[in-house]
Amino acid sequence: MENILRKLVAFQTVTGEEQATHEALDYIASYLAERGMHIERFDSHNFESLVALTQPGHKTPKVMLGAHLDVVSAPDELFTVRKENGRLYGRGVLDMKFSIAAYMQFVDDIQDHLEDYDFGIMITSDEEIGGYNGVAELIKEGYLPKVCILPDGGDNWQIQTGAKGFLRFKVTSYGKSAHGSRPWLGKSAFAPLLKALSEIEALFPENNAQSNTYNLGLLEGGTSGNQVADYAEALLDFRLINKQEMTRIHKATQATCAKYDLELSVQLEGGPVNFSLDEPYIAPFARHITDVTGITVEGSYTLGSSDARHFSDADVPCVSLYPTGGDHHGSEEWLSEEAFYQFKEVLDRYMDEVAKVSSGAPSLAAKH
Repeated sequence: MENILRKLVAFQTVTGEEQATHEALDYIASYLAERGMHIERFDSHNFESLVALTQPGHKTPKVMLGAHLDVVSAPDELFTVRKENGRLYGRGVLDMKFSIAAYMQFVDDIQDHLEDYDFGIMITSDEEIGGYNGVAELIKEGYLPKVCILPDGGDNWQIQTGAKGFLRFKVTSYGKSAHGSRPWLGKSAFAPLLKALSEIEALFPENNAQSNTYNLGLLEGGTSGNQVADYAEALLDFRLINKQEMTRIHKATQATCAKYDLELSVQLEGGPVNFSLDEPYIAPFARHITDVTGITVEGSYTLGSSDARHFSDADVPCVSLYPTGGDHHGSEEWLSEEAFYQFKEVLDRYMDEVAKVSSGAPSLAAKH
């Protein structure tokens, strides 16, 4: 399984790198097809995806094993897995190629009994920029499992039970240029924009893990320090605790921009996520985590977003978590070697319990 992970990390599948993504999906597709899985390939606006099924054409399997192949950019050396002190280091080892390696190993283990299981594997390549051409499109195609295993949030085995929604806005202001020594002859694009930003920020009296949050990520405009700016723009990132707050903040931001004659456009948006540990397709996974690792799963609230929100919008529960690891998107991204193999054991036990449709297949859990 570690060798599979090494091969996957070696593909420099930075979001938008079409050739590397295509080659990685070729490798995954070939591996799964050789072991009896039925492969479907998709392309939406040059973002490729793959779905492998135990039953051809069956878009609603009991379990979908989901993952994204794309990673954030990194120096070349991070695309080689390094092992040190019980940890595996490299771009994507935690976020989230470890899961793809586990899925592939699982298929290898049960290849002689695939017909006894009802599941699929969904691999996409655009999660880091919203998942709109990957998971969102595949859901539109009708891929709606009973549950999706999506290990992309919830640290140290704590299954995600909630996540904030998000709105990313671009606010644009237009003015009239003039010489900096004669500002009364021009109209500053910054003046109304700064007033509006102050009022928008006031919509967020708190800025912490439990509250709605506001971030001004970029503010730019003008062309010279001695010239009145005739153009300015700001990029805003809001994280919002529920759908009601998303609606309220969106309307208030629109009203403020209209007040100052500014253009407002939505760059990205995604709804909040809420899952229960008592959900029938989530509870068994939590139980197996405890049995294998000894860790009690109490749930977690994830500050970032993932493709789980697309499944949530389609009323498909997701099991989203990270095994022990850290620094994803960072220069020291790592995954515990022990946790890597524990995840595979949890997966085996869960699939034996939930995805098996025949008693004819031997239990993988019995091997551990």
